[in-house]
Amino acid sequence: MRLYKFPDTVLSIKGNAPAFLNGISSNTLDAPLNAFLNQHGRIIATFRQHKLSDDEFLIGVPSVAVDNLLKHLERYAKLSRVRIEPSTHKIYLDVDDNKIIWDAAEHPNSISDDEFILFRLEHQIPLMGVDYQADEFILNVHEFNYTSYTKGCFLGQEPVAKVHNRSKPSRQLVIRFEDECPIEEAPKMTSKAKDPQNSRIKGFIFIANKAS
Repeated sequence: MRLYKFPDTVLSIKGNAPAFLNGISSNTLDAPLNAFLNQHGRIIATFRQHKLSDDEFLIGVPSVAVDNLLKHLERYAKLSRVRIEPSTHKIYLDVDDNKIIWDAAEHPNSISDDEFILFRLEHQIPLMGVDYQADEFILNVHEFNYTSYTKGCFLGQEPVAKVHNRSKPSRQLVIRFEDECPIEEAPKMTSKAKDPQNSRIKGFIFIANKAS
């Protein structure tokens, strides 16, 4: 088993955690990924989630988003009577099985940073703060990974549902080879790595969706 630790801060949500998360986040609680959005469907933080018990969830939040997220959640947490606290857990990716592991123990990375980037590209795993930022419209990052269209109401649902049902996102985060990109767009590519099969550089980049 080869592990790599995600650069995330893990928070514990206790008390009325399932109802709290279900009411304010954009995806179902059995999904691996979720998001907190503003009223316009724009990202405050994407996160990984893990149910510890009937009363407690762990969420892995990109460290760059933690402060703004806690400010965003403060009012809702008081109303729901939940406690949001730092957790000793860390989030690891088992690259051999492409599986997420939540563990309070500290494990050294078994692969290099460059190998982790290549793995992320091969498995389409973008990172917030690296490949996309806060205030990005959630469907620009992915149409389905962070949102459910059947779970019921959530903050930002109306603009998200409108784009999903009536049109399509203005742009989309994709993986491209650098030599496929227009010269003026190539510098915007993130998480670049050399493809071992053809030695071409590839990475994440936003491309504009063509109007229907």
